[in-house]
Amino acid sequence: MNRIFQLPILIFILLFTHDNYLLCSESAKEILPLKIGNEWVENICRFGSYGDVNCHKRITKVIADTLIESEKYYVVEVCDSNGKVQSRNYYINKSDGLYSYIKYESVMILKYPVQKGDIFRGVTDTIKVDSMDVTLQLSDKSYKCIQYSVERTYKVSYKMFIYCSPGIGRILYEIYEIGDGKEELKERWELLEYKLK
Repeated sequence: MNRIFQLPILIFILLFTHDNYLLCSESAKEILPLKIGNEWVENICRFGSYGDVNCHKRITKVIADTLIESEKYYVVEVCDSNGKVQSRNYYINKSDGLYSYIKYESVMILKYPVQKGDIFRGVTDTIKVDSMDVTLQLSDKSYKCIQYSVERTYKVSYKMFIYCSPGIGRILYEIYEIGDGKEELKERWELLEYKLK
């Protein structure tokens, strides 16, 4: 009889006691899943001061892997909607987050796993974990995300927010210009679709 009461309690504990850490799925060991063939399509909109909006699609895909200083990095290619390569970057998931190989060193891009309130140093700026459980509804899909905010160290007139869903990657990225006591959205990068291997 005692075991009948223990099972519901165990299920309750497993489902509702993860307030500090976000667990989206079993594959959420990484903030950005790096496998050859993974692909993300984003819509990037830039908003002008006079109401003009310029939007375009961007395709990011993992195309290969390579060894750098005895570590396996993944080659991530960024293309415009016509397939023209805009950049190639090298990424690796380590036990404490996503890193990129920049100028002969491995630099943390996003910390993961995280707790609300964590602060870490990114490439040039300080990044803070604002929330662990933001739900974003984009098109017909719903994503449970971590919200990171970028605190500019050299230019304080901008505020940036990055929303990532572990196991999927970046869902939304917004840049706001701050001036005269108001915030104005200047850029919005929104995930349209993705394919994971």
